[in-house]
Amino acid sequence: MSGQAVHLWDGIRPLRPRTLVARHERRIGPLEVVAATERLDRATDWTFEEAHHTIVVHLGGRIERLACEFAVGPSGPARPARGDIWVIPAACRYAALAEGGEADFVELRVPTTLVGDAAIAAKVRHRDDFLFGSAVRLAELLRGPGGDLADMAAHALADALHPHLAARYGAVGAHFGGGVLSASQRARLVAAIRDEPDARHSLDTLAALVGMDVRRFTAAFRAAFGVTPWQYVLRARLDAAARMLRAGAAPVTEVALATGFATPSHFATAFARRFGAPPSRYRSAIAGKPG
Repeated sequence: MSGQAVHLWDGIRPLRPRTLVARHERRIGPLEVVAATERLDRATDWTFEEAHHTIVVHLGGRIERLACEFAVGPSGPARPARGDIWVIPAACRYAALAEGGEADFVELRVPTTLVGDAAIAAKVRHRDDFLFGSAVRLAELLRGPGGDLADMAAHALADALHPHLAARYGAVGAHFGGGVLSASQRARLVAAIRDEPDARHSLDTLAALVGMDVRRFTAAFRAAFGVTPWQYVLRARLDAAARMLRAGAAPVTEVALATGFATPSHFATAFARRFGAPPSRYRSAIAGKPG
């Protein structure tokens, strides 16, 4: 973008700033609804990895370039048009880089319970006429003067969206029974691994978190996250270590222990394999540089 090499957000470097022209947010029943307009004069990061599902409905504007990547799901260039819908499952890392013009969109934050705790599928440039029409009207109501009639109309729309979302998006993977991680199970695993990088995670302890035997858990985890449990744990530890190296001056040995590595040498080897440089050189390279 802008003739320079760019990289999607990796969870480590500082996020590029966002320029919001207008933003209106309201909780309507169990849904949180955001209607926003954003300028994209410069490359802008859009990132999600939430405990709830996120549905983004593009209402208009002009986005010249957009590249996106799901941890599990479609990735690559995907410039949105009016009516295109992005579905970002709970606990799924999503990163996008957008540039050019202005984006007008509605973001729906959908509790996992609203769609039966289903492991919904990631989607880009999806079409759903009812959802699009509802988003357009919700944006009008949020941006309008408000009042009792507007509140009644917004709640009526939300009430109509509940069964639609459950029927259209909530059945993915249901027929696989216990072999698929539900949305809440995914979120539970992400929280345990990300919040405690120094914990002694094992297949047994992680499988116990979601009430599965190790064999079923290993297959279900890979289907949900695109990597094995150990690969995910290792990446989470290394990402946490990289953030610590960026943020402070703690000794490398202390960083290694704080992120679950038994020895500094193991940490240095794994870190260099992931980031292309050992921890001390990585810290020196980013010191004083903008993100």
